[in-house]
Amino acid sequence: MSEKDSVPSWLLRRNSSSSIIEDLSLPLVPFEDCSSTRNYAVTIIPPFYHTLSLLGIFGNVCSLVICLKPSRPWSIGSIGVLNLALCDLAYLASIPPRAIYVSENYDWSMGSSLCILSNILHFVGLTSSTMFICVVSTDRFLAIVFPLESRMVRTPRNAALVSLLLWAITILLIYLSYPNINYRERKSGIRYCGTVVTSRFRYSAATYNLLSYYSVQVSVPLLLIIPSYVKIIARMRQSRQQWAAGNMQGRGDKTIRLIAVFIVNFLVCWVPGQLLHIIACIIFFMSYDHTNTCRVANVVNLLVESSQLLYCLNAILDPFIFHIQEGLWELVSRALESVGCRVCRSNYAWSGKKHFGGPPSVSVVQLS
Repeated sequence: MSEKDSVPSWLLRRNSSSSIIEDLSLPLVPFEDCSSTRNYAVTIIPPFYHTLSLLGIFGNVCSLVICLKPSRPWSIGSIGVLNLALCDLAYLASIPPRAIYVSENYDWSMGSSLCILSNILHFVGLTSSTMFICVVSTDRFLAIVFPLESRMVRTPRNAALVSLLLWAITILLIYLSYPNINYRERKSGIRYCGTVVTSRFRYSAATYNLLSYYSVQVSVPLLLIIPSYVKIIARMRQSRQQWAAGNMQGRGDKTIRLIAVFIVNFLVCWVPGQLLHIIACIIFFMSYDHTNTCRVANVVNLLVESSQLLYCLNAILDPFIFHIQEGLWELVSRALESVGCRVCRSNYAWSGKKHFGGPPSVSVVQLS
């Protein structure tokens, strides 16, 4: 049996020629007209894309500004936050073109160069953020669980060298996955921009399939991050019980809460985002001989779009957690309290009362 006979007919159908075998790509855009069944997605999903990407870009740019302050000393933590912000910005930069792509019902009108660039930024953000999340979690694990043993290894210089190594690995992986980027113009006038999920006949064109890529993306961080932070929390609770100091206990509780927020962000946004892509790939494989291609395409594309929205939400929460750690929200609350006190003073002055408030407060923490 020839290769052409072993492939379902809808994969071979391509306007004027049926001899060209299509690669299986995401998003799934059949040759049938499915625009009537995607009106909800065209009108609802793009505004979410634009809103989340703008919020994420703003938050991560603020993180970059804080990390790059001349007065701020370089530390392992600031280097990690700087790299995570760059990862998120690379991914978020690929979202506005995708929003336009979805709003135009998967008819790419921005040229092949922007198609390739947006897909490269997409995979750069996903690949690099996965590696840096694992490295940052490992660094925190070593710093808290093995502080003495790791003090010679955990230096800003080594952190910078590891960062350069991870970016080099990211560039290498993107170079290997570059053939997966797929841009073509159909004779019907539709311009397609996507990535090859797998190629059953052109092995040299697809270095690896995206199903294995997303499987590694979710399995490695899941097996590394959760055990690391569970051990970190256990060690911090043990240290808190040993020292039994009020000031130390308050700081420990805050750190544990921040770690809990980070884990929730990872489990709610990152892991489901990867799993949705895996489910979309599985449905994609199972839809080879499916008769209702529009329904299958809508399900697959909705899963991919939901996955990307979760990634955007994760990119928003990353700088949010960092700013909480930096005490930004305490400064904001103090500023609001200061504004409130000024308003109260003006009201009292207007009412003719000269004295406002009681004696100055004294910090109990400082006295203890």
